[in-house]
Amino acid sequence: MKTKTIQIEVAIINEFDVRRHLIVPNVTPLSHLVGFEADMLVLTSSGYATAFEIKVSKSDLKNDLKKSHIKNLNTLWRSYRGKKCLEFYYRKLKYFNYAVPKELEQEALNQIPNFCGLYVFENNEYPKLNRLYQVRGAKKLFNYKWEEKNQFELPRLGTMRISNLKRAILSNI
Repeated sequence: MKTKTIQIEVAIINEFDVRRHLIVPNVTPLSHLVGFEADMLVLTSSGYATAFEIKVSKSDLKNDLKKSHIKNLNTLWRSYRGKKCLEFYYRKLKYFNYAVPKELEQEALNQIPNFCGLYVFENNEYPKLNRLYQVRGAKKLFNYKWEEKNQFELPRLGTMRISNLKRAILSNI
């Protein structure tokens, strides 16, 4: 059975424990809080953020790595006071990880930037035991600590995503 994004999302939620961390899906750069997009954002109680980009197919992974902010990590970003793309996009993150199904592990290791960590999702049919494990640790990016007011704004974004999802589910019933 082909791994679905939602399976990896749930595995990340389980791994990082929603009782201990704030976990928000589908973070977009449209928010004033972040300059990046991420499929999942984990914010620790001490105010440090880890982002996850989830890829479930080889083409999805390759297309993500073609994005200009990834291809041009070490070039200067003119509109942000001469900062490099890495700092412009990821300045509010302590760590950035990819999460992929087991069958994409080697492909991801060969392609993702060196600063990114890699988590692998293994979908076992029998026995029914799914697991998420880290195969490469992420390098520390920045030591940005989220201000308390922004820590409270993040759940609002998550709630907006959930309410939109529930509306979509209701419209299909």
